[in-house]
Amino acid sequence: MRPLTLVVFICACSPVMKETATDWSRQYCESKVEMTFPDGSWAEYDGCKDLTMDATYEFDPDDPPEVLDYKIQFSGVEDPDMECWMVLTSNDVCGSGYYGIGDGGSASLRFSTFDCPYVPDAFEQDFDANSGTILLENVSAGTQTGDFTNQPLLTEIQGSLDASTTEGVELVVTWNTGVFIKGEDGEESDCALLE
Repeated sequence: MRPLTLVVFICACSPVMKETATDWSRQYCESKVEMTFPDGSWAEYDGCKDLTMDATYEFDPDDPPEVLDYKIQFSGVEDPDMECWMVLTSNDVCGSGYYGIGDGGSASLRFSTFDCPYVPDAFEQDFDANSGTILLENVSAGTQTGDFTNQPLLTEIQGSLDASTTEGVELVVTWNTGVFIKGEDGEESDCALLE
């Protein structure tokens, strides 16, 4: 009888990493956009009829992703050919707190009222806010550490703002959103929190 020879192969291979499937059902949006016009009339809409959100992050091996800037577009109508939207762009974000809008602030706010419900004809146009304040109550992209470049991150932003235009339009907005955004790494810049 021939002796049995056992050959053992030891592989110094790296483990195969599987990308976790994205659970799109975790996305959510709640918002309310209220406008008051110089003649005392007002209008409001749900900005989650159509939502677009983007962000840039800083990734660190020892810390969770930090949101550096974001852009959110709320739309009060589902038809892309209708003009009822608001775009908030904010830079130099460094966590929860107050941020400025317009002149001297780190955020800009533009909105269109042409097709928003109940807006008087005299105020159907595009506006830019020249002053205002944002209160971010939560801005988070998860609690795990590492490099998430090109991976979907559930980015949650909850806040409110109060802004005005040179034409005398007042805008009050509240929102709570969670959207998967593909991770893009950036470099931390100055913090724009108001003191």
